[in-house]
Amino acid sequence: MKANVIAYHLEKRLDLNVIRTLFPNLSIVKREHTFLLYEIEDDSYLYIKDYGSIVFFNCSEEFKNVTISSIASKEIQPESLPSESYSLSIGSETDVDFNTIKVKELNVDTIHVVCLNLGQSVALMNYVDKTSDLHDKTLVYSKQLEHTGNFKLTKKQMRKFIGKTMNLKNNIAEDLFVFEAPEVAWNVKELSLLDYKLRDELDVVKRHQGIENSLNVIKENLDLFRDILNHKYSSMLEWIIIILILLEVVQIFF
Repeated sequence: MKANVIAYHLEKRLDLNVIRTLFPNLSIVKREHTFLLYEIEDDSYLYIKDYGSIVFFNCSEEFKNVTISSIASKEIQPESLPSESYSLSIGSETDVDFNTIKVKELNVDTIHVVCLNLGQSVALMNYVDKTSDLHDKTLVYSKQLEHTGNFKLTKKQMRKFIGKTMNLKNNIAEDLFVFEAPEVAWNVKELSLLDYKLRDELDVVKRHQGIENSLNVIKENLDLFRDILNHKYSSMLEWIIIILILLEVVQIFF
């Protein structure tokens, strides 16, 4: 048996209680407060993670399009979303390599581990894009500072940048527990091996660390910009005070 597994990220959090009302006729084979796993038909599954990932296991193109549009509450072309695709087959050993997954046995727990890892991977893609966007914007001001000794950034814009950076860090911390194996893999050797190989192939931990490092660099740059702005406004205030004092002195003597 061969199955195509493809994950998408909707770039927003999902309310699983609302999601359940969208698919009343589908059978839930596994669920927790952070995910739902539906069985569509034999060897066909839908996995939905609350941080915005949707994973289709051996589903038709029509079902994918309808499901994504239903969950997003608008028509969306799947090609426009962050995605990750793998081919899964049953073999004599567990292995993950070059967009191919091999497992000894296919069951709900195996599908859960595969879908969770692909769901995390596409979520990381979304966070990488957002981090890159923030970095590119701060780079503009860094270049202005390098070439002119100044930059065109107000205190309000600065606060917005800092807020976006901190919110992104908080979202990652809240959504992605990348250093923990799924609970289902803790006591089953083959599932633990599958989880390890998927994480290694997808570079989940390294990519997560890369995002954290990039956000720290962005925050350091913003802190520097803020210090420069504060010094600039402080100097301006000092000059205003000096001018007011001079005006008072002039009025006294003249």
